[in-house]
Amino acid sequence: MAVLDSMPQQSIVDGFKGTVDFYMHQGRACARSWPRSPGHRRSPAVEAQWPAFTLAARLWSQLSPAVQAAYRQMAQGTNYTAKDLFTKGYLSDLYRDGEWGTDY
Repeated sequence: MAVLDSMPQQSIVDGFKGTVDFYMHQGRACARSWPRSPGHRRSPAVEAQWPAFTLAARLWSQLSPAVQAAYRQMAQGTNYTAKDLFTKGYLSDLYRDGEWGTDY
């Protein structure tokens, strides 16, 4: 990880996509090597969670623009994106109910 004086312009960030990950941490601009696969199978517990995240991503894209706009408004002033809030809420309900609702 490298701490930067300021976040570079979007064109620079876009140019390094897939190589360098730029992000904010505790109000400071940082950069690190783009996260890579560990090169081996993940644990069964980790792999068991993948279908829930896949479904949440698919459902986000099916939300109406008005609902997505509401999530964007809720995300303002937080460290979360609108999709983060939706996914967090969706997964919380799934784990609370003990179901993954994969029949959508």
